[in-house]
Amino acid sequence: MDAPHDPQLETPLDRLGASRRRFLSLASLGTGAVALSACATGGGGGDDEGSDGGGGAVAEGGGEVSDENPFGVEPDSTVDVVIFNGGYGDQYAKDAGTKFEELYPDATAAVSSTVNIQPDLQPRFIGGDPPDLFDNSGAQSMNASALISEGSLAELGALIDAPSLDGGTIGDSLLPGVLVPGTYSGKLFALNYMYTVFALWYSAKQFEDKGWEAPATWDDVMTIGEAAKGEGLALFAWGGQNAADYYHELALSMAIKEGGPEVGKALDRLEEGAYEQTTVVDAFAAIEDAVKAGFFLAGGAGIKHTEAQTEWVTGSAVMYPSGSWIENEQRSTTPEGYAMTGVATPMLSDSAAMGQAAMHGAAGEPFMVPSAAANGAGGLEFLRVMLSKEQCENFSKLTSSMTIVKDTIPDDGFGSTALSSVSSMIATAGEDVFTYNFPDWYGMGDDFKPLWAEFLNGDVTADEARERSQAAIDKIREDDSREKFDVE
Repeated sequence: MDAPHDPQLETPLDRLGASRRRFLSLASLGTGAVALSACATGGGGGDDEGSDGGGGAVAEGGGEVSDENPFGVEPDSTVDVVIFNGGYGDQYAKDAGTKFEELYPDATAAVSSTVNIQPDLQPRFIGGDPPDLFDNSGAQSMNASALISEGSLAELGALIDAPSLDGGTIGDSLLPGVLVPGTYSGKLFALNYMYTVFALWYSAKQFEDKGWEAPATWDDVMTIGEAAKGEGLALFAWGGQNAADYYHELALSMAIKEGGPEVGKALDRLEEGAYEQTTVVDAFAAIEDAVKAGFFLAGGAGIKHTEAQTEWVTGSAVMYPSGSWIENEQRSTTPEGYAMTGVATPMLSDSAAMGQAAMHGAAGEPFMVPSAAANGAGGLEFLRVMLSKEQCENFSKLTSSMTIVKDTIPDDGFGSTALSSVSSMIATAGEDVFTYNFPDWYGMGDDFKPLWAEFLNGDVTADEARERSQAAIDKIREDDSREKFDVE
């Protein structure tokens, strides 16, 4: 993937985290903190506690309001849209701009892109000339908490209630739970457009050639590891410089799947003993078993995630845990016929509380409308266009990733085995989808990345890794200067 940033500094998991993270430092805008309540699960934050979040409804445009123009966009107006030009590129937004102009022939969709969201847009916010819509993603994204506390973002609830271009309302068209990451104190300030499924990834062609079945349990994974080792292959590749914590995600997902959603909620609450929950202990021990068995590719400590992923797709390792961005990221290095495919996080046992089909899924890539936008109605309408099935299908064709809109991926995944497997996992999981938020809420990448590099390298034990992880969340919980987020 041709990404215009250094992948050593920012992994795809970081990109998703930046999309969902509620940073508490107010470096972006230099304002005082406010108490914001965010909901980790369910339908969004409670609206009876904490700050009212600032912001407000987007001012109605000067055009005639109708089902075809629910926000009153002025027919001859210009909508100013800024896109983060990262892993997904910007062509999907340009195509949405073309559709916008088809709907409003006298209007102009001015779509620009950058990798420097905060440096480029902060002066515009300060000067009172923000864009009408922006994609607040990447390593240099703006501080969402600060923008909300300043009243700089508009609420997006009207968008969810608006008619979809495909019939029904926008809200009717969305996958379950996708509004949670952008909801602060019960108010929606960010629309996360992209949907990521976290899975174990493998070559369906290799598995067919070897006679291996996609693993359902960790025992299945270890059996494949023994078979692979017998053929001189590693079970897992890993990038210790910046992405060893992909295996932290795998461990916590197995723990939540085994014990149920309360396991994740205890972690999100930063509870004492959260890392001593039985299923978390078992999950860390499972990873340690694989380390001790020699199932991790040698040399991972000194390479980046993209290098590890290249080792994987070129045949040195058999499986890799990642989000569903993986195919697009490795498009240029994946051999033809590889048939990249994902399988839901393995169960630690046959009696996992959430069952085999349960999966870790989360929305990311947050789009925001500034409250001071000159054409906020146009910004909302641009999002309405982006949320049409036509534009969502186009995004998936271009990026081999999916959006938050239901029923937009055909069985063949537009020719992508990875995307097809994602669609299948979502359909099979139904409502059995889970996530956790604490590493993103509290910016804990610097705690977990080096720790997991040591763990996978065999330098610390599972017990030591859990003790250090618990100490990291204890430190945040006991720091009265850090605002904490509510968990329902």
